[in-house]
Amino acid sequence: MNISSFNVTDVGYHYIGLRVLAAMPEAARDQQFATIARSVLKYARDKALRLMLPEPKGTYDSVGEKVCQELAHFEYAEATKGHGYALTSAGFEILDLLNKKEHVELRRRMAIVHLKTYANLQAVVHAHIVNKGILSPSVEASKIIDLKYITCLMRPTFGSTSEIEAGQFLEKNSNRTPKQTEDALRDLILTRMIPQHSIGVPLFRSMCDRLVSLRLLNGMKVSREDGEFNRTYSPCVEGPPTQRWHQRADTSLAAGGSYTIYLSEPDMSDELTQRSILTALDQAFSALKEQAGYFDLPDVRDHVCDSLQIPEAAFDEGVLALLDRTSSPITLGLTYDRITGRRKPLVRSRESTQIFNLIRRA
Repeated sequence: MNISSFNVTDVGYHYIGLRVLAAMPEAARDQQFATIARSVLKYARDKALRLMLPEPKGTYDSVGEKVCQELAHFEYAEATKGHGYALTSAGFEILDLLNKKEHVELRRRMAIVHLKTYANLQAVVHAHIVNKGILSPSVEASKIIDLKYITCLMRPTFGSTSEIEAGQFLEKNSNRTPKQTEDALRDLILTRMIPQHSIGVPLFRSMCDRLVSLRLLNGMKVSREDGEFNRTYSPCVEGPPTQRWHQRADTSLAAGGSYTIYLSEPDMSDELTQRSILTALDQAFSALKEQAGYFDLPDVRDHVCDSLQIPEAAFDEGVLALLDRTSSPITLGLTYDRITGRRKPLVRSRESTQIFNLIRRA
């Protein structure tokens, strides 16, 4: 089966669906769908407010039905005669893990069920692992869209044939806006990197958002020559494990041949892991430019996650663990003008919720 959903971009939506179906198993489908949609909208609004991001634009009207359909695909729910959806025994097991906050096992199961259910989503993850990431070009409006520029944007993917490919691309895509050129370039690159599936730019973008929430992908901005790119990559490996926090998933997957995936699950309560985070932070501080003694936390996050092969959420957990030490080796700060949906701040919840996007050594 192939995933086709554009509006279920966060695994948190599935957790909402599990709780709603458990709470109202006798309700009609329309009631279940509407309740899930309202809950997802509140979840999205609360998340945006917590991160000081713009309020979500969508109404989420169709997300309830999509969530229920996907839970059925995962065999966590099933349609009932005359009613809506009800959780299966497997669905109650997942809900029990959620309620007991057994997050590592919950994430493992949700990651594996996604990979086993959706062939195109598994292909996306596999392509990221095999190719050490995918570089999606960002076409800058200030640039002249000529052979030299397009060649630069295609070189990370096409290598020695990039100039030929760029010439052919420009013949087919002349007089396009920068945004249209960017989408056409990304379509071409996706066809090259994941040839066995037709995955357009909007679907790829929504898949990447969900895979980030599953801790199977990370995203970062990079510069190569005169080009800017959005690099998505996986902190997971096929094996053997390259970091001690790479944990073997007890299942075999198939993408051009059988393979086993090792999920990246660092334990941030572990002293040795915290030391690894602190060492990587020092390396990031040496590599990046400071501003008034502080470093941009999203830039540091990108550097550390890439270096240690850990998910973005795990980095945040590691920084929070360092802050909880009796004598914290780091301090945090905030500047309001750098917060975006792709460069999220770190959230710390105590008596009140605080956000930070600056970091430095104490």
